[in-house]
Amino acid sequence: MQFKRRHNRPPQSASAILQQIAEVVHNPTRDRFELYVAGDLVGVLGYQKEATSNVITILHTVIYDEYTGHGLGTRLTRGAVDYVREQGGKVRPVCSFTREYLNAHPGVVPIAA
Repeated sequence: MQFKRRHNRPPQSASAILQQIAEVVHNPTRDRFELYVAGDLVGVLGYQKEATSNVITILHTVIYDEYTGHGLGTRLTRGAVDYVREQGGKVRPVCSFTREYLNAHPGVVPIAA
């Protein structure tokens, strides 16, 4: 059996496809946002909400090794930040990945001191 060689690149990269099928889910009982790809949990973003204010401290972002390098950490962080913005809250970025994301996207959400 002979295979045809593809001379053109596929219309979408693997990263683009992963982004499209990635879903961010807020899990308030576990104080985290979860990232699912095709139904599999592939990453989490842990946070702590201050009881007396609307400040969310983002503690860590973890993407499982086999899914790193495809922009999924950014997708997870964007989902969490969008949620905080929709709730009228502020973010305190303890997580270095979140801090870098917010530095690259100034004004997306208010930063808590």
